[in-house]
Amino acid sequence: MEQVLPYLLNTLLGAGGGYLGNMLKKNGLGMVGNLLSGAVGGNVLPLIVSAVMGGGGGDNMILNIITALIGGGAGSLVGGLFKKAPGAA
Repeated sequence: MEQVLPYLLNTLLGAGGGYLGNMLKKNGLGMVGNLLSGAVGGNVLPLIVSAVMGGGGGDNMILNIITALIGGGAGSLVGGLFKKAPGAA
């Protein structure tokens, strides 16, 4: 359970970040789209930060929470950019 818990927390925090990102700037993904893209971003950014820091970022829970929220908001905004891109289906 200890191995799955960080991913569940990142997913929930990322979804919250995606929702907050939608409140700040409407990107037209809808509620489910924002939650899903936020959940993905909430898991990807902490992995990137951990890789850049040499794997030592796992001990700082506050840093993990902040990166998951920021990653969720960024995932939602990037998803909105892809939807609005010219030639996108």
